[in-house]
Amino acid sequence: MTSDMEGPTGWKLRHIFHRKVKQQEENISTKQTDDTEFDFNIVSNEKPTDYAQLETFHRAVYPVMLLAQCFAIMPLSNIWQLNPRRIRFRFKSVQMIFTLLFLVGSSTITLAMLKHLLRIGVTAKNFVGLVFFTFVQCACILFINLARRWPPLIRYWTRMELIFTKPPYKVLQSNLAKRVRLPALIIVALSIVEHALYQSSAIVSFERRVKYCAKANHTSADTSFDNYILLNYDYVFEVLPQSRILAVFVLLLNGTCTFIWNYMDLFIMIVSKGLAYRFEQISMRIRKLEHEENVAESAFIEIREHYVRMCELLERVDNALSSIILLSCVNNLYFICCQLLNIFNKLRWPISYVYFWYSTLYLVGRTACVFLTAATINDESKSALGVLRRVSNRNWCVEVERLIFQMSTQTVALSGKKFYFLTRRLLFGMAGTIVTYELVLLQFDEPNRRKGLLPLCA
Repeated sequence: MTSDMEGPTGWKLRHIFHRKVKQQEENISTKQTDDTEFDFNIVSNEKPTDYAQLETFHRAVYPVMLLAQCFAIMPLSNIWQLNPRRIRFRFKSVQMIFTLLFLVGSSTITLAMLKHLLRIGVTAKNFVGLVFFTFVQCACILFINLARRWPPLIRYWTRMELIFTKPPYKVLQSNLAKRVRLPALIIVALSIVEHALYQSSAIVSFERRVKYCAKANHTSADTSFDNYILLNYDYVFEVLPQSRILAVFVLLLNGTCTFIWNYMDLFIMIVSKGLAYRFEQISMRIRKLEHEENVAESAFIEIREHYVRMCELLERVDNALSSIILLSCVNNLYFICCQLLNIFNKLRWPISYVYFWYSTLYLVGRTACVFLTAATINDESKSALGVLRRVSNRNWCVEVERLIFQMSTQTVALSGKKFYFLTRRLLFGMAGTIVTYELVLLQFDEPNRRKGLLPLCA
């Protein structure tokens, strides 16, 4: 009788116990969520944070991200909201639909070009277009993945930044918004010029070719828009019906691809600016302590805690961004070599020389800026080492020694999937790699250069 009662009773007790444990876990989870929401306020029991008055990375970068959404990348909702808690990633959103439409259109162009190359034969020069569209599509997919991870990342980033928006930290002479938006304006302007030169070179080459061939064949020259599209994008209309609407759509897709191709480097630069800015604030605080006679150990404890938090933030950003960094480096390496190869070859029209020289110098400058901007994270993280090593015996403590050890031994930098870190040393290594690959390409392209220019009307 007793054992019969123990079975159901034990089962009920276990059921009650598991239900209480589950309820406790839910309470803890709710408490953590509440704490996360509460962490956005700087001081306990104060009014909700006014993000319009704070110098946060999201406030500085959201106009650049809004521009990116016009070109089908970073499909996020409420990106213009200054409160990062309102940012959302939704598969069912206008931004995501726009991005998917672009992917469908660019995939069609890529497959059409692949089919065309398989029919006519692949060479080092006609293969560039296929690589370009492939890189752009990969970048678009990676930015979708980044957008999916961006809301929790930017919330965490903002919580970390709230530490640096109040004393003893001060706004630096060149504020965060200016440091983030100025490179964006420069890159966008230079990329517009580069794309305009590309289109000008294509149009001038088309018109002169048509007029020259018409004169040679004693026919009339047709320099209409339809004929231009048919000659320059013939591979598209091998799989799609020819129409003016499709022609305009192809031109818009081409312009969108050019923006995404540039935006990879731009986004790495502005993220690097945002991270380096906070490390610079920590270094400035350490330098101010150099002239104080009595510094409490608690000050160094707080500085090291903030430094560790920034390293943790950098690690999270790197995990989300490293794939884009890897793709960007491969992209820049390939296209610099290709553009250098075009410069060394004989070109038919002067406008082609103008375009290829500008494009090459722009590519080299953009790549160097990406590396140098990203390298400032590592530079700023170690810039206060000299001050810490000169700390007097009166102010010396274990925390100073720990901070020196951490700064001198830890590699604080963005990486390409941990294969390499973006530091100044890597820039010189990449320059040597470009020279090596370019010599190999020139050797393989020697027979084509000896043949000279192909017949214009062939």
